[in-house]
Amino acid sequence: MKRRSFLKLSAGLIGSSMLNGCAGLFASYRGDLVSTAPIDNNMLSKQVWLGAHFWGNRLQDWQREGNELICIREGKSFEARTVSLLTRQLNSSLQSARLKTTVRNLTPGENGFCGFLLGVGKGELTAKGAAVVQRAGGVNGGIIAAFESSGKLSFRRFDDENKPLKFETINRDLFTLKQYQDGKKITLDCHIDPIESEYFDIRLVATDAQSGQELGFALLHKVPSEQLQGGISLLSSSEPLGDGARWGFSEIQTGGAKITKNICNTLGPVVGCMYTVNKEVLKLTCQLMPLDTQALPSVSLEYKTQGDKNWRLAANAKIEDGYVARFRVTGWDYLHTHSYRIVDPNNARDSLYHGTVAKDPQNSKEFAIALYSCIIPTSKSLDNTYYTKLIATERELGRYTKDNILFPHTELIENTAYHNPDMYVFCGDQYYETYPTRYGRHTPDAKLDTLYKWYLWYWAFADSIKDKPTIILADDHDVLQGNLWGDGGENSDKAKEEDGGFKWDKDLIRMVYRIQHGHNPDPYDPTPIKYGIPVAYATFEYGGISFAIVEDRKFKSPPDYKADKLATTGELLGQRQEEFLKAWQSMHPGKPKICITASIWGSPQTDEKGEALIDFDSNGYPADGRTRAVKLVSEANALVIAGDQHLGLLAYQGIEDYDDGSLFFAGPASAAFWQRWFEPKPALTNQRNKDRNTGEFIDTFGNKMRVLAVANPKISHLEFAKQNNSWGKFLADRELKSEGYGIIKVNHKQQHYQLECWEWRTDPATGKQFAGWPYVKKFNK
Repeated sequence: MKRRSFLKLSAGLIGSSMLNGCAGLFASYRGDLVSTAPIDNNMLSKQVWLGAHFWGNRLQDWQREGNELICIREGKSFEARTVSLLTRQLNSSLQSARLKTTVRNLTPGENGFCGFLLGVGKGELTAKGAAVVQRAGGVNGGIIAAFESSGKLSFRRFDDENKPLKFETINRDLFTLKQYQDGKKITLDCHIDPIESEYFDIRLVATDAQSGQELGFALLHKVPSEQLQGGISLLSSSEPLGDGARWGFSEIQTGGAKITKNICNTLGPVVGCMYTVNKEVLKLTCQLMPLDTQALPSVSLEYKTQGDKNWRLAANAKIEDGYVARFRVTGWDYLHTHSYRIVDPNNARDSLYHGTVAKDPQNSKEFAIALYSCIIPTSKSLDNTYYTKLIATERELGRYTKDNILFPHTELIENTAYHNPDMYVFCGDQYYETYPTRYGRHTPDAKLDTLYKWYLWYWAFADSIKDKPTIILADDHDVLQGNLWGDGGENSDKAKEEDGGFKWDKDLIRMVYRIQHGHNPDPYDPTPIKYGIPVAYATFEYGGISFAIVEDRKFKSPPDYKADKLATTGELLGQRQEEFLKAWQSMHPGKPKICITASIWGSPQTDEKGEALIDFDSNGYPADGRTRAVKLVSEANALVIAGDQHLGLLAYQGIEDYDDGSLFFAGPASAAFWQRWFEPKPALTNQRNKDRNTGEFIDTFGNKMRVLAVANPKISHLEFAKQNNSWGKFLADRELKSEGYGIIKVNHKQQHYQLECWEWRTDPATGKQFAGWPYVKKFNK
């Protein structure tokens, strides 16, 4: 790159490089070592989706217009809005890299800065994990190569856990572009060049985007190579703790061998697909990014039997609110495997997404079901400025380390895949209201905020579920409530969750059920509840098994705290679902039966003293509705699988006795913050395997049960209580929790279920399950 003569005179403004003055002078003459090429040249209409190569934090904070990515959010608590370059990462090689973009201050006169955020995760995080970086700096946060609204070039820290919003400059002197006019387009050209073993120089060059005239450059000298590995993001920020500038980015280019280009990391326009097969009926949903639905109002589903050459049209579907397309295909050949693809009806030559609809294996094999629930993407919210220990025993979690960035749950998903599941079941809480970012349910952007969290879930699990049937059961946090006593939609206009009903915008609630339940089997009785909120309780046959899905929140009575807990009456499943389960008892004769529900129908948990703990959120309440429900599934001779309580647990729920009802298997939370324990004192009778945390138990609502196995947190409730200074039972450190997944194996030949409970990081090829598992239950016992 040719240097203007005034640069030769400005060596004193090169900054920290003058500590090594010759290095600064040498850098002023250094030529371009690599060329660049555009990441994305598409011209898109105004829309939220930024394109397949980009991920914006958050969805509602960015728009794309033509070829420009525009930040639409700034100000206090919205510092450092970012766009990750999904297909570009800095690798560990000692080679050159280069990034270019044209920027403009969208709010001339307002203060702020923009630029490149380099080295997110320091190579510890996956490309997806590094993509969620935003707002606050912290461990492994990276370096900002910045252009400021005042016309200065600088390098700023994004890795200071103690000053997360300070964004302190690293170079002592800042280079000021004397010919810069605020709001004018500037091209930033960032060069990352090796200078010696394990060190790099970073040069940030600014030119007038219209004339091409070079206006100045700044240098950060001798940066350790370990700091220049990981994710790359664009960054738009006001100055900390105040209103300020917003920025636009266009003409984004990269080059050089130090940048790994991985097209497999693109996202969109289709995020993924989920499906179920119930004999001759295929239900499939296609989840899209928030694109311009005028440009693409619908998509088509095509399929072909394996071995066929020609694709056949199954159906067309419009893209509905929530950016989801729903397909229902009748006459499906469920005894054969088919390939499927999603296409633009106006351009069917190019597939937008593809997968496989597996054949129904019926009873020809041992059928494996993967069981997940309760999944947060980060251990702590990225909007929290400072991280402190919740209890003294916890480790300090670095902000952009694997301890805090759990998304995309790589070990959990890979270890589950080892079992080669034939079906995936997600029993609720696919996301939480404040992870990885703050509440958004009360804002004008509530739908986009919900989709932002939903997309993170989908992005993690898409490859697992696109080729296998999947059941989703939305729970309380999915409809953005801490607890849900649905009450058939009644009392939704009242203020408190304890009053019953659905508390947030009903159009938002309908969207949630549309995106999560749209692919599930047809409801037994599709009549919506109040406010047109749809239902999802259903039965279907697959894998030689008769399944029932029930919604144990939607009709549940709100709590009556003044009534006698042992005498309170009310609804758990409600009359409609009780009639359904009664009918299910005689359906699909001769097949093993599995009921899928959100939570165990009881309250097997104890306080720090080992006494039964009161929890109206548990489905031990109300006791009479709970007992009717247990009796119905027991008369169907069904195994019940659930999640929700964050506590892996296996228990017979009693009716008259402790174990005369159905066996319930609650999988552990896959990643959750709230903890529960079952550590009864004194010791219970009829323990299993001499485990003192098993035996015959009566909960606070008078429900009898026999607990067979439990995966308690690794810190006892008593020790937790001694250290806990908060109102809740929060833990962030995974070393203190027992999280993972369940596996249900249905063995038709041997006529039994095998129930397994695994920790997320345990290698199932060599490791052991949680104590008390596996457990084998005969179909008819």
